[in-house]
This record gives sequence, C-alpha cells and structure tokens, in this order.
Amino acid sequence: MRWSWFILLTVLAALLEAGNLLNLIAFGYGQVRPSVLLVLLIFASLRAEPFEAVILSFLLGFAADLAGPVMGPNTVCWGLAGSLLCQMQGLLNVRSSVYQIAAVLAASLILMAASHGLAVLKTEQAGVLPMRVLLGRALYTAAVVPVLWPLFERLWPFLKKPRPGRSSGIRLGHV
Repeated sequence: MRWSWFILLTVLAALLEAGNLLNLIAFGYGQVRPSVLLVLLIFASLRAEPFEAVILSFLLGFAADLAGPVMGPNTVCWGLAGSLLCQMQGLLNVRSSVYQIAAVLAASLILMAASHGLAVLKTEQAGVLPMRVLLGRALYTAAVVPVLWPLFERLWPFLKKPRPGRSSGIRLGHV
C-alpha cells in the first residue's frame, strides 16, 4: 500500500468529519450526518491485504477519534472491525451496490453503538445517544455509499502497490 496517499485521503476524510462542511448536508440539529471515514474503513478493509487492513483500520479509527469528542473508543472498535472485515473478504460479495449498502449499514450500526458504549464507559457519564440519532447516522452513512464507493474504487489503484512484474512505464526491448 502506498501509505502516504492513504494517509492523505484519511486526513481529508477526517477534516470533513471534524469540520463544518458535512453540517451543510446534516439534519436533526447537526446530529445526523454521514461518516466518510466509516465508508472508507469498510471499503479498504475489504480490498487490502490482511496485514495492511489491520494497520489501516487502526489508523482510520484514530482519525475518527481525532475528529470526535472522545479519544480511544473508535480506535479499538474500528481496529477490530477492520480486522474482522478483512478476514471476511472471501465471504462478502460487495460488487453490487445493494450489498455495499447493506454491509455499511450493518457495520455502522454495530460500530457506532459499540464506540458510543465505550465512550460512556470511559467518561463515566450517562451519555444517551437516542436510538433515532444512531439509526439516522447509520442510514445516512449507508445512503452516501453509492456516491463514495465508486470514488474510492477510482482512487484505489493509486493507493495499492503495483503488482510485481508489471511495469506502468515504457518497456525497453533487449539489446
């Protein structure tokens, strides 16, 4: 994996989530907005090599923690989820957009609930995330998959290493 390009994409997605740009398309007083980092996590975990998927899932979780209010819960949850998704590469067929949306919806429901639960344990405050906000975030994240997934597919050849023996440049004949 070309890590410099992946880190740049991660920083851009984290800036989108931490900034106010996604508030333009948010609803529910800015509480319900899509998670670009979560879609990137699921996409990259299903495409990367196992060793790379573990690293990138922890990196994306750390970026989500930097963009969020509490440090730690997303790194743990997203790291585990990325590792599990990578192990399921052969089982999940996400070529169809319906399956992509279903995978993102299921993962976002589980990950958002788990990371919120860990944040409540860490801060020792009885923070309540209403079920409608959790469901709204998950549905909204799944709704942006038809826009983000093709974009990530176009960017993926720039992120992964070229195959050995393949040359992208000019081949010189033997002299």
